[in-house]
Amino acid sequence: MAPPQNAPNLFNLSGDGITVSYSTTSITGTPRFTYKKGRQTLNFTGNEITSVAIGVGTLVSVVIAQVPDKGTTTFSVLLPAIKLPSSNKQAFRTIGITTVTATTIAGPPTGVQQTYKVSRLRGSAQKVAF
Repeated sequence: MAPPQNAPNLFNLSGDGITVSYSTTSITGTPRFTYKKGRQTLNFTGNEITSVAIGVGTLVSVVIAQVPDKGTTTFSVLLPAIKLPSSNKQAFRTIGITTVTATTIAGPPTGVQQTYKVSRLRGSAQKVAF
């Protein structure tokens, strides 16, 4: 699925105590992702960000925590395809998904290996010049 002609490159979202800012590019040409929850602020750039186009939109993910022999926590945001109006800004709602994947030194544990928490997010998509 190709992005629309007037596609946004900056997304600012918040909800359920989480704030996310994601740009598909930056002044250096690499994507940037900022995740804030409570006092925690995490910044990601380049290949620390995974972006996958899937049938329901684009899933953008970052690893927000890793504890050896216990688990990995990933935060993902689902971005719909958006064709911006002439104002170059569009409000929208979506979801964020916090995924905890269990790990052990011996490999994946028996049973359910991932748990999910879905957060409702709202914000804006816009096109900006970097």
